[in-house]
Amino acid sequence: MPRTEWVIRKKVEISLSVAAWNLGNGESAVFSCALETPSARALVDDLAARRCAKAFGIPTLGTGALLVLAKRRGLIDSVKDGVQSLRNAGLYLSDSVVRLLISEAGE
Repeated sequence: MPRTEWVIRKKVEISLSVAAWNLGNGESAVFSCALETPSARALVDDLAARRCAKAFGIPTLGTGALLVLAKRRGLIDSVKDGVQSLRNAGLYLSDSVVRLLISEAGE
């Protein structure tokens, strides 16, 4: 696995208020961490998770938007290819969202 200097692994205690939303362990840990780190933005796609984040005032970013940002910063060559990989892996993205992402990426 490549080493990335900006990635920080952190053990997180899941807050009871987040646990009450009955999300998965990953989303619960991300939101609990975000509540401790006001400058954090949570990367989530699941609708229930987005509702939870909104209830707590946690800013979010979806995977598609992350692809657009990566393209704008020159980290990837194609949002379209990334979106197809996500779809192939089972992530649902509507055709209208895909068109928007590709348009935002200038492809």
